[in-house]
Amino acid sequence: MTLLGISLDEPAASRAFASSYGITYPLLTDPEGATSRTYVGIDSTDTPIPGIVVIRRDGRMVVRQIAETKDDRLTAEQLLATVDRTLGTGEGAPAARQGYAVLHRMQLRLALGGGRADTDEGGKRSIAVASASALLPLGRRFLIGPSLRYERFDAPLDLDLAIAIRAPILADAAALELTALGGYTPWGATDWNAGVRAGAWVAVNPWWAVQLEAGVAAHRLGDEMGSTVDWTITFGVSRLIELR
Repeated sequence: MTLLGISLDEPAASRAFASSYGITYPLLTDPEGATSRTYVGIDSTDTPIPGIVVIRRDGRMVVRQIAETKDDRLTAEQLLATVDRTLGTGEGAPAARQGYAVLHRMQLRLALGGGRADTDEGGKRSIAVASASALLPLGRRFLIGPSLRYERFDAPLDLDLAIAIRAPILADAAALELTALGGYTPWGATDWNAGVRAGAWVAVNPWWAVQLEAGVAAHRLGDEMGSTVDWTITFGVSRLIELR
């Protein structure tokens, strides 16, 4: 845990204050009061209201205690107990979850791209595709969820189940991923489909990620119509949703 003190004081005044009271943690200067307004507020005399704020590594504020009078403020013992209770870091508590928060968030993905469709008869044509999926993490390395894929020729809308295995990289802020899909197309000429996609995604912050994937999918067009094989590349964005 990193402890910081923030005030409107000039750096020289903060250094003198720290020296007088034996303070060893960093004291930061907030000359315009922007940080104070965001986290604790400013009173009618433009003075920050004393307060304590605890922020998790993923940027979520989990404790906020504001108190203008000294008697209302938390003692050090009360503060540590509150932190232990909120974050589960006290003695006997389960070990804190390791890894960057995005690995434990559901991903709502939207992707666009294009590629080529090959038929049994040797025909080829360019295609454009769009997909949407909701993937639920099963630990660090697996995801599962429904996936929809639109392609306006033989398979207007695929209804699939996606199962992904991933290898976290970049301090768990990104991952390489291999996804297997299979399902049914209720409209158009296609009966069923199956495919596989390989790609990577990277979180730009705890709430959004971008991904790039290349894939191949086979579509059965009916007993007498044969099948098609689609080769595609897509680029997309993901909304990362924290699971409670």
